[in-house]
Amino acid sequence: MSGGRFRSRALWVLAVALMLGFLWWGRNDLARIRYLRPLPLVLCFIFTLGIALTSVSKWRLCLKSMGECCADRLGSLFYYFMVGRVLGLVIPMEIGDFSVRTMSLKMDHRVSIGRASYSVYLDRTFDVIVSAILLVPSGLFILRVINSTAAFMIAGAAFLAGYLCFAFFGPQTIRGLAIGFGYIFRAICHIPGLRGRVDPAAETRALVLSGSGAVASTLYLLSGLKFLWTSLRFASVALAIGLTVGIGDILLFAPGAQAALVFSVTPGGLGVVDWSWSGLLYRIGVDRHDIVPYLITMRVAVLVSVLVIAGFSRIFHKAPALEPDAANEPEKE
Repeated sequence: MSGGRFRSRALWVLAVALMLGFLWWGRNDLARIRYLRPLPLVLCFIFTLGIALTSVSKWRLCLKSMGECCADRLGSLFYYFMVGRVLGLVIPMEIGDFSVRTMSLKMDHRVSIGRASYSVYLDRTFDVIVSAILLVPSGLFILRVINSTAAFMIAGAAFLAGYLCFAFFGPQTIRGLAIGFGYIFRAICHIPGLRGRVDPAAETRALVLSGSGAVASTLYLLSGLKFLWTSLRFASVALAIGLTVGIGDILLFAPGAQAALVFSVTPGGLGVVDWSWSGLLYRIGVDRHDIVPYLITMRVAVLVSVLVIAGFSRIFHKAPALEPDAANEPEKE
């Protein structure tokens, strides 16, 4: 058995074991799911759609700033994004998202692997920046250092400061991110299988020159909007299950929950995310008997929403005519 296949099976075993343990821990509380309120679950679907549309708009802006013609194919970009989300249900989520979007641009639109990877990297980096900024007040609230009012005030001030920074230093930010990606991409190109097939110097030199710094503040705001949809999705499921804590507390829980996704090495984050989110929910005062019904409802609601939206996204995808496009392929020196 190859090393990759062994690791994949080991992660699945770990995920199933952790998930079974999680269900066993809350086995006496699962009956609460029968009393769900349906309307908040409809809101969960709407917020999931909002997350998808905002993410695709952000990715499209990255491609447009790079001068890629595929930026005009919004329906196809929407389809690629949703396929990545579906794949993220069976493999680690970030890997599924990144690999599908990158390879779709490469195969369907002849975008070079470096430029395709950079578009996703640029998109996701702004999500990480917003999450990191909001994680500080969220962490202080979860640790009970400050109350919810102070946490919201710090979060608002920190987000505004971030926007002003990107508004005034947008070009420098884009250039810095391109240079940072260049180092990462050069390291990746030394992986067996890629070595010799891609010219990292030509790819990364083109990236530094591409993209407009004016988009930095817009990407930041769109990442903030995406984070808002995500937080409201947490809140909608809390309303559906009838959690005893306030909605404000759940909104402040969201940044910590997003940070926990970094450690979701198992397929779809199974088990790892559930246990880590359980600890965070307990810290903000959620009753122990509400935690498992809430997180299982969240998983099922998001799963159904993603599958339904992905199914409809296929309608908007039109396979492009595959014609050689030398403009997108950097020449090797």
